[in-house]
Amino acid sequence: MPPTDTQPSLRERKKARTRAALIEVSQRLFVERGYTETTLDDICRQVEVTPQTLLRYFPSKAHLALAPMADPVEELRAFLEHPDRHLPALLIWREFVSLESAEVVEQSMPTTASHIANLRAFFDWTDRDPALVALASDIERQLRDLLAAAFVRDWGADDLDLHAMVVAGALVAGRRAVWSRWLIDRHDASSLRDEHLAVIDYVKRRLPRSTAPSLDPQGAPAP
Repeated sequence: MPPTDTQPSLRERKKARTRAALIEVSQRLFVERGYTETTLDDICRQVEVTPQTLLRYFPSKAHLALAPMADPVEELRAFLEHPDRHLPALLIWREFVSLESAEVVEQSMPTTASHIANLRAFFDWTDRDPALVALASDIERQLRDLLAAAFVRDWGADDLDLHAMVVAGALVAGRRAVWSRWLIDRHDASSLRDEHLAVIDYVKRRLPRSTAPSLDPQGAPAP
């Protein structure tokens, strides 16, 4: 997150711990019992909170289930929308996927097989439930819109700049493709970062800002 001068209060730290516990316990139960079979009451009993408390943190079971997917988007938003941001959005995105990959590598080191199995299970049950599919699609849409808006800001372009939308869409789709292929083919965890960065370099090379006029039927120059 961007630096801040204010430290979280005791109440804020307690809320953060409760939220983290809800995510950790729910993810474990979803893997062990299945998403459909796990109830909010099951989760609440293990975290020792009421269902009403849980719903103050997450509006639905689906939102709780996809918190590991949604939270990084909000962290990235804090960087890209920071009023004093001076780094290019593409560089921030590069750092974002690098850190994301590094976390997986670090977590995978002690028990690679079990950790990767849990990741596979996460993507498996998120792809099967209609509510999760819809919410996951919305999270990726938010990510595309966030990136596109950041590119617009960097380039001084129009809010509906098509090139910004295309580049953002390619980067988000590429990230998803790398994850999917890596999980299916059981690639070594250490290869994940290299594959993500290769996608970024490919998009940057194939869709530089200089190609923007080719997306305009009138051939208007890009700003």
